[in-house]
Amino acid sequence: MTQSDPQAASKARDPVLLKRILSALILAPVALACVIAGGQAFSIFIAAFSAAMAWEWIRMSDATARPRAFATATGTAVGAALLAAQGTPAWAAFWILAGSVGVFMDRRPRGGATISLLGVLYVAASTALLVAMRSQPETGLISVLYLLAVVWSADTFAYVAGTWLGGPKLLPVASPNKTWSGLVAGLIFGVAGGTLLAMSFELGAGHAALVALPIALAAVLGDLVMSLAKRRFGVKDAGSVIPGHGGVLDRVDALMLATLVAGGLMLMAPQVWPVGTL
Repeated sequence: MTQSDPQAASKARDPVLLKRILSALILAPVALACVIAGGQAFSIFIAAFSAAMAWEWIRMSDATARPRAFATATGTAVGAALLAAQGTPAWAAFWILAGSVGVFMDRRPRGGATISLLGVLYVAASTALLVAMRSQPETGLISVLYLLAVVWSADTFAYVAGTWLGGPKLLPVASPNKTWSGLVAGLIFGVAGGTLLAMSFELGAGHAALVALPIALAAVLGDLVMSLAKRRFGVKDAGSVIPGHGGVLDRVDALMLATLVAGGLMLMAPQVWPVGTL
């Protein structure tokens, strides 16, 4: 490859860019349609994703997992999402706790029980919170749209900056591709995305920007957390179901931690949430 070959240079920087774009063009409209529809369409969509995420976590973290480990993990994630959709957070929390303990007990004889528990807990709690957010009768739709605007903007531009600008590595032990320039770009564009969405609904721009900042940071760190997990288990991708991304966990890693931050903020401090007065 020579300096006069820009197409080859572009491909070397990101050999799966085209696949990523095509996957996004297919998945994003489907996800937005389910978010807008709400109700059963959204909860079933998230439940299906949560099942895939839990299955991938067990497959990735436990090479000797038995069928009951997959059944317990996926049942925990799906049940949590569906219970959250019914407006029963206490039951959803109990279901998550019971299922995570079940995963722990199944894995304990083989070792690594704590990491299995934490992974299933992470998947189930984040998906249940996302469903609970959307289920809010007056603010659910705009809350999830605001969350997605922040996360998708942060995740996209962190990836673009890290890939194309490069620079000092953020945490090489987790990922050789994530850079400080990606972190900064993710924060800037994540805040911008959330602020623009809020302004389109005539919400306070300053307030929305302040709330978007920790969510954008959580999105970037969520990607890093999953990279650390994959490095810990010695795998490149959590799965192979989504071209250009890998598995479902690879695609929604930024959204998971961001949902825990945003959902916790919305449910525990609604006066701080920028759409609480709608």
